[in-house]
Amino acid sequence: MLQSLLLSKASAFLVVLLALTAGSKVQAQAVDCLVTPSDPSCVSFQLPPATVTADLEGLCTQMPYMPGCSIYSSCKAASKTDQWCTPFSVLADICSVDMPKMRDCKNYIALCGAAANQTTASRPSICKSAPMIEAFPTTKNASALVIDICTEMDMAGCERCPKPPPGAYAAECDTLGTYAILCKAMPEMSQCGTWKSMCSASSATASSLSFQSSEYCASGVGSPDMNPPAMRMYFHLGFADYVLFEKWVPRNQGQYVGTWFALFFLTLFFQTISTYRTCLEARWVEEQAAETDDTTKSDSSVPLASLGGDGKHRSSIFMHWVYLWRQPWSLKEVKQNVIRALLTFVETTLGYALMLVTMTFNVPLFFAVIAGLTVGSVVFSRQRSSGVARGDSNSSATGCAGCG
Repeated sequence: MLQSLLLSKASAFLVVLLALTAGSKVQAQAVDCLVTPSDPSCVSFQLPPATVTADLEGLCTQMPYMPGCSIYSSCKAASKTDQWCTPFSVLADICSVDMPKMRDCKNYIALCGAAANQTTASRPSICKSAPMIEAFPTTKNASALVIDICTEMDMAGCERCPKPPPGAYAAECDTLGTYAILCKAMPEMSQCGTWKSMCSASSATASSLSFQSSEYCASGVGSPDMNPPAMRMYFHLGFADYVLFEKWVPRNQGQYVGTWFALFFLTLFFQTISTYRTCLEARWVEEQAAETDDTTKSDSSVPLASLGGDGKHRSSIFMHWVYLWRQPWSLKEVKQNVIRALLTFVETTLGYALMLVTMTFNVPLFFAVIAGLTVGSVVFSRQRSSGVARGDSNSSATGCAGCG
């Protein structure tokens, strides 16, 4: 009898306990974390992936040029799994500071916004594990920085973001990608302070999201378009440098070695053209001397060096030039001048091109040009010496070594 009574009481207690537990579960399930995110039961709450995606699609359909949308497009196109590509983190990039009042940011703001009844500690853990990137630029700020850089210096990458019309909110382009490209090329520009902060390895947020290793920050990461050569106006080593053309950028060891030899042989070709022109001029002088008659007119046959004082000497030179300009060109002179003009054009073009190569300040490429000039001076030493000597001696012999 007593045993039965104890069993019945125990059963009743168990029923009450189960009822209370079920009630608390029902109460917990009834909590709406988008309304009361600080409730202890919402610590592990996460927005459904479909909701996050829908919010991102809505935001980036309306304003695709937002920096956060640049990241969203990049991550989605390449199916990236980086921490900074986490959809909720991308949503934070847009909604935390940039566009918190947009309709599709309401879910994020409800969970992680600075509501009056929320503290940082009471927010759901997703707000801490997938935060916005520290120092991430707003749409207006990124656009202003790009415009400011490209107004100061029209550099490679500026063509990606045409200047917006007056009164426009921002440039309707990939402002974040363009800003990263410009600052990779010229990191010391004053406008790149935000980029440096965003990509700082010491930033707790950037480190937790590994954003400092992203294509927006690290050199050599991402497509070649995202990695323009840095403009370093001092001697340096490394592969990536513009070599005369926008598309001529060696990016690996094989391309770099090929570029070195191309510049070396281009310099040798420059030396060949220069030597040939010197010899050709010498041969023409010889031919002209051989054809000159002793009875030429006195104003052109009298040696200029034998004339009187400096004033008279200068006047005689000028008059001699006038006399020469007034003489009609023979067919032979026309042919020589055409050849002279073509050789001068080629030689000058190559000379200035090689000068621009040395101005990359890339040490091995600099010495590729120097090596070409050095080797060329040895290879063509006899031809040049013979050509200059024959041109100065007024020899009656025709031609010179190496001129053909």
